[in-house]
This record gives sequence, structure tokens and C-alpha cells, in this order.
Amino acid sequence: MALGMASCSLDETNYSALDKEKVYTTQAGMNAIVNSCYENVYYMYGKVDGIGLMEMGTDLWKNSSRNGGQGDLTNYNEDLTPSTGTIQTVWNALYAIVGYCNTAIAYQDKGADFTAESIKAKVAEAYFLRGFANFHIVEQWGGVVLQKESFAQTGIASGNCYRSSEEDFYEQITSDLKFAAENLPLTQAERGRATRKAAYAMLAKTYLQRTRLYPEGSAERKKYADLAFETATNLIDNASDFDCGLYASTATKSGDAQMWDGDNNKSNREVLFTEAVDHENAYNPESWNRGRTYQYYMMKISAQAQNFGVQSSGLRYGRDNATVWSPTLYLLTECFEPKLPKTETNQELINLAKIPEGQTQPLRTADTRFEQAFYYKYYGQQLTMQLPTLERYGKKIDDPYFKTLSGRRIASALISGANLNMQFPGANVYAATNNAASNYEREDIPDALACYTPNWELDSEKTAVNKRLCVGISDYFDMADKNSDSYGGEATFTYFRNLFPSWKKWHSFKYVYTNQYCMMDIPIIRLTDIYLIAAEASITGGHPEDGLKYLNAVRRHAAVAGDAAEMDVTLNEMTIDYILKERARELCGEQWRWYDLKRTGRLTAEYLTQKGMNPFITTFDKNKHTVRPIPQQFLDQIANPDEFGTNGY
Repeated sequence: MALGMASCSLDETNYSALDKEKVYTTQAGMNAIVNSCYENVYYMYGKVDGIGLMEMGTDLWKNSSRNGGQGDLTNYNEDLTPSTGTIQTVWNALYAIVGYCNTAIAYQDKGADFTAESIKAKVAEAYFLRGFANFHIVEQWGGVVLQKESFAQTGIASGNCYRSSEEDFYEQITSDLKFAAENLPLTQAERGRATRKAAYAMLAKTYLQRTRLYPEGSAERKKYADLAFETATNLIDNASDFDCGLYASTATKSGDAQMWDGDNNKSNREVLFTEAVDHENAYNPESWNRGRTYQYYMMKISAQAQNFGVQSSGLRYGRDNATVWSPTLYLLTECFEPKLPKTETNQELINLAKIPEGQTQPLRTADTRFEQAFYYKYYGQQLTMQLPTLERYGKKIDDPYFKTLSGRRIASALISGANLNMQFPGANVYAATNNAASNYEREDIPDALACYTPNWELDSEKTAVNKRLCVGISDYFDMADKNSDSYGGEATFTYFRNLFPSWKKWHSFKYVYTNQYCMMDIPIIRLTDIYLIAAEASITGGHPEDGLKYLNAVRRHAAVAGDAAEMDVTLNEMTIDYILKERARELCGEQWRWYDLKRTGRLTAEYLTQKGMNPFITTFDKNKHTVRPIPQQFLDQIANPDEFGTNGY
């Protein structure tokens, strides 16, 4: 933690150090310091701080405007400097994790009422978290300070800091994670604690990420790709031994849908490491102020959809005045298939899909992941639409359908929290008490659908005589000319702007607490990620045929049982570009994308400025933007800032 605090070298007696010697040599003290190792993970997941560094500045998301919220990180603009606040927050959080872990590790053999052997499993949590934090540090800032000593023991004797190489970082990360993998328990009584499966998963990710340090075709690159493959497949092929596994798709529900089912959130067999959130007593950093991530990826309901009855501050969809990011055209059409899901049974919505020329039915996809990742159906309150409003949105108000009251009325999806609990027991754990008087938007009333923003094309003739606000992919994006600079930008028709699918993965309705807080556990590492690591590692290692089954297992997991075979791909798809698209489909928004592009050499101006990606990335500089600025706060607190540098910013 001292890396984010003032340094000094005064010749004084530090009486607090005497207390530390008493505290950290007891079992209770060791438990307390290991608990502290977890605290700053909070600033990485479930709030805005970690998103900019880990998910933005990539091919999947764009800002609402060039210099909007976190435009410095999302667009690499001139505001990205050593003084950027988010940079400082995450730097301090990660080095705080390292500092606490160093103290736990330093005192493991100094116990008054414990031995190093008896405490080994507990200390292994600190080794895991130190490896986890250093992974993020080296990927974000490159070869900066590799801190191994506990300041609780050494104090801060000097104001000088020194860089370590990225290889030194990776050697330490690997060593820490190996220790964790050997000594962590298979399961933990408390949710959120590191286990053996988490350590093996992070080790596989570390080996694969390390391949970026070496040239293509080199022995070192193959070595670490093979180690990633071996580690990932050991975890996958022995999943039951590690107390994990993929959900099996059923006739009605894909494995992916079960993964994101709120009923599975607090005990999920696919989640290898999670940020546990106390939904009962709010024993969390900042109490109930949790799970706000989803609101930053949310469509601004009050701009357009509110005119069709959707609440702009509804409990299901969140608080729309926090919107920062939206999906790119590339994510919605090149990664996800822009096709009507085969699981859609509502005939009205099936009829709205555009039928391609020469076809008799709309194109369908077996992949259910778009449905799990995004809200694209928004349900409203009872509302009679006024004809001028309908006309403003391009409706054919002279159609006989709109001449009747029923043709202009949106049914109500609202139900009070108390009634929701009575009719659907357990649907929301707060309905009966915390939010009994609040209104909820139900999603089991088809007539209450008020706004529809799918990622496929809709038939404009049919949407013009539909009372709902129905906009397809080419309505809320400019797709008129692929060679135009405006391709993939905002809609040409003004009243279709601010409309898009809203990301919802970290927003299990079962744990909605208010219109901006959600008390669900937040998955950090999932098993399907490890399957895709195995597939990618086989490509990088030169034996893609060995990884194909792991890729297809992820794809089959995304379909209902009867459609699973349709998801299989062949060896032709075993390319890095295809794996990147598959990782986007599977992991979008889960804060791994920046690392994916960096590892695969796609963090370049040539890649990021392709049509349909973030249109505001125009100044990417390979000489500095592959690492982040070193915080000015840190540079001001060390004696050798000129020697240390700013990473080029």
C-alpha cells in the first residue's frame, strides 16, 4: 500500500510495528490480514473503476460521444495522462492487494499459536491474490515495481523505486500461482475465497498471456502456449475433481442460460473465482453499494423508449442517467450472429424479422448468448399512445390498426414488490421487504413489450404498423455505406438514436436491490474462458486439432440440447481471429477484452480503426497505448521519478 502513500526515511522508533508483531503472529491476526487481501478486488468488479482499463479501448464498445465519460481510456484521447483518476484508483487497489499479501506471506512462519504448515492453505490465498494482482499490474503498466517485501516488517527505508522486467513479473506470478494450486483447498466454506480451481485457471491464463512476450515461431512462445494448454485441459478434463463443470443444455434451456440464471448465482459450478457479495447483511465494502456495472452499458430509456411506456428508472433495467458505453456494430453483427434466435416462440416477433431475398423464412441462430448478454426486450407500463408520437417515430397512423384504442395501448408489465413475491415466490429476494412498495417490470406479459432493439434486421413495413418501438440493427446504426466514415455510427433517423441492446450479465434480477444496486455475486473467471484458452493455446502451440473439441464444447453449451450439433465448427475456424470472436460472444463485458487484444497482437491502430468498431479511436499510438500512464501521485512520492518515467505519457 505504501506505493500509493508518502515515503520517508526518518530515524524514529515505530511503536505501531511492535503491535504488528503481536497481531500478525496470532491465528486471528493472520486470518484478518488474509481477509484484507480480498478487499480491493471490490474496486475492480461491480463498479466503474475497472471497466475502463480492462474492457474499454477495444473493438467491442464505444462511447456515447468522442469525449464522453471515460473517453480517455475508451478512445485513447489526449485526456489520458498520469493524472487520470481511474488509473490512480486501480493502481492503488492492486498495490494494496500486493501489500496485504506480502504481509501475510512474510508472517507465515512467525506464528505464536500456529505453524507455517498449519497455516499453509490460508497463506495460499495470499499467494493466489498476489499473482492475480501482479498479472493486472504487468499487463496494465508493463515492467513497473515488483514488490515482494512486506512494509509491515521492513518499513519504508528509502524513497527510491525500481522497475522490474515483464519476464521477472511473470516468473513471480507463475511461482505464486503454482504454490496456490498446490496448497489451496478444493472447496471453501465461504463464497469468494480462492480455491485450487481458481489457481489453475489463473495459471492457465498467465501462461497464455505470457506468449505475447516472444516472437511468433519462437521456442519460448510455443513453450508457454503448451503450458497453457496443459494447465487448462488438466482443469477441464478433471473438472469433477475440482468441483466444477459446465451446465448441460436441456431441451428448453442452454447451458449458458443456466450459467446466468439468478437461482445459480450464489452457488455456480461454472464460476472458478468470484467476487462474493453479501446479499443478506451487506457486509461488503460500501455496504449495499454494489453491482453497479450494468448501468454504465445501458440504453438511455428516457430519451426514446420512455415515450412508449418503459420506465426510465425501473428496477429491472436500472438507472439510465449513468450510461457511458454501448456495443459496437462489430460486436453485434460480426461476433454475435445477427439472426433471430431459434428459441424465440412469439409469433408476432418472428413475423417482424426481415426475410432475406430469396428466402421464405427469417434466418435463425441456435446460439442463445445474445439473449443472456443483453436486454433487447423492454417491458412497459399501461400507456395509450398518442397519434402524433406514433407518427414522429415513423408509424403509419393511417393504418386501420392505429384507429382503435387497443391498437395504441401498451399493456402494463408493472407489479408491486409485495405482489411479485406473492405471485412469484423467490423471484426477487428483496421483493417482500426492501422494495415492497416499488414497481417491477415483469417479462411474462408479451402484450406489455414496449421497446424492441434486437441485433438483427426487422421488416420496416411491419414495424411501421406495430404499436411498439421496434428498431433493428440497421435502424439504430448507420449501415448505409460500409466505405463511409459514418458506418457503424449513430442512426441517421434522429428518433432512433440512443437505442441499442443494454448489457445485463452482471444484473441478475433475483438480486436487484434498487434501480442501480444489484447484490449478485460477480463472476471473475469462468470455466468456458478456460475452454477457450485451451483452444487458443493449441493454435499458438501449432496443434489446433487438439483444441477443436474445447471450442465446440463452448459453442454447444450456448444452445439448447436439440440445436447443439448446429453449433459445431470445423478445423477451418481454428484461427486466432475466430477465437477472438468466440471470446467476444462468450465473455463480452467481463473485463478481459483489453488483455485479449494485447495478447493476440490486435492492440494496434490498424485493427482498432476498422469499420464498425469504435469510431472515436483515431489517435492510437503503439509507442504508448499498449500500457497505461504511471500515476502522477506515485511519481510525486518517490525520489527518482525521472529515472522511473511515465510510460510515455
